[in-house]
Amino acid sequence: MKLHLIVEDPDPAFQKALLALLAEHAGSLKTAGPATDWSDPETASRYYLSLPATAQRILREAATREDGYVPADVLRGPHGEGKLTGSSGAFKAALKRGARRNWWIADQVSPVLAEGPGFGKVAGYRIRTDALPAFQAAVATHQQGELASQKDCLAEAIAGEGGEWDAQRSVAALHEIGHAVDEKRARQVLRDLAADGVLQRLDTDRAVYRAADDPEL
Repeated sequence: MKLHLIVEDPDPAFQKALLALLAEHAGSLKTAGPATDWSDPETASRYYLSLPATAQRILREAATREDGYVPADVLRGPHGEGKLTGSSGAFKAALKRGARRNWWIADQVSPVLAEGPGFGKVAGYRIRTDALPAFQAAVATHQQGELASQKDCLAEAIAGEGGEWDAQRSVAALHEIGHAVDEKRARQVLRDLAADGVLQRLDTDRAVYRAADDPEL
């Protein structure tokens, strides 16, 4: 059994009695120190939330894939407009900040690795295998709110631009407003909007949609 005790502004008499009890059983106690690996979803969540937006998108997109790897082309978008410059430095900077705050040990390894030829643009980013389950759990928790944001943004774009929408057009529109998604995620957002009655699918054989209130339907 694990007991986690937090007492804010304790009564002096209670504090004295508690400290005496802890001293009496000091041999049975273990104090919590900084994390030494990435197996804890809470630690993974803390790291994820400490990252700037672009680095968060990289980690999020990698965590949603079974192997923990996201190609750089997905992050850059269909027209290469997404910028990844400085992202590797952002991961390292977050490690240093966390170590200063005693969130993890000073020489904690990075949970995210940039992969590539060693020069020029990176080919993609991978979450370490031992860290992947914790980051998948952490990202899934935060992704519910992110997915809702993507739905709202895409619905607004569709309402403003009109016309037919498929996964490719949705990816481009979401990239323009800062959401790094691939076509698989875009199709999910389109399906969710259709389920909500915002969109109507035009053809059972093709995943193409229009706004449900589009006069051309």
